[in-house]
Amino acid sequence: MIKLFCIPGGAASATAYLPWTKLLDRDIRLCLLEVPGRGLRRNEESLKTMDAVADDLFNNLKSQLKEDDEYMILGYCFGAVAGYELYRRIEASGIKLPFRAYFCASDPPDGNTYKTSIFSDRNREEELQETLKRYFHPALFRNEEELDSFVQKYTSLCYQNYETFGKVISIKPTELFADYEEHKDEYYDRCKALDFANHTMDLLDIDQKIVQTYQNGENEYFKIQTPVTVFAGNRDTMTTLDAVKGWERVSGDKFDLRVIDGGHLILIDGYQNCIPIINEIVQNYKETGRD
Repeated sequence: MIKLFCIPGGAASATAYLPWTKLLDRDIRLCLLEVPGRGLRRNEESLKTMDAVADDLFNNLKSQLKEDDEYMILGYCFGAVAGYELYRRIEASGIKLPFRAYFCASDPPDGNTYKTSIFSDRNREEELQETLKRYFHPALFRNEEELDSFVQKYTSLCYQNYETFGKVISIKPTELFADYEEHKDEYYDRCKALDFANHTMDLLDIDQKIVQTYQNGENEYFKIQTPVTVFAGNRDTMTTLDAVKGWERVSGDKFDLRVIDGGHLILIDGYQNCIPIINEIVQNYKETGRD
């Protein structure tokens, strides 16, 4: 059995990877590396630095790893940069290295895509809207048009607040629904969606600041000695293909770039195209003992 340790993207939960179990090779075991403050660990306090996140990921990985286990690591967006720092800790510890590392829809650790907030770039608003829409259960809204209207107005207010105050501020029901005070009961379900959206934006702000501080700091970047596969969406406006190609700078062994049809959410919308690649890599490794 080969273990695949998966790190979520900014503000997301590692449980987003659970649908992968339907398509992963039967010899691959999905292992989640949840980050404090969300998903399975929502009640824990969110971490504030990349060092703290990477240390937590390493301890989590060690708790699920046996001495002779063969394994891989995978990180998406924010989780890719965190995965790079996780690899640093794995190598420093002296434990067996993963035989493959996957990074997806992410600027490399020494890049600059994350040096500014997503809320300071209106060109990234559409991708943020698409991300939010994936988080809401359809039952919370009467139809697709109502969901679209909610998300568009919500993200617009987020951008306005950031432009005015320089930070993310929770949106109130009265800002979204003009007749909220007169019809509170009718807005109960949509207010649950609003609470979730506010919580998600808080986490996204925290994760952005973690990477901003990291990329604006003085870091000793190293080359990963494990073969690296990088997934990129050909329609990703949050992280461009040119930016993703930068992972080759920190890849000391084999560098394998796979461009998948989709936007920034290719591990959600396009995972069906990514998993066969992972399955093939594992099969080749099992047959040859090499990656």
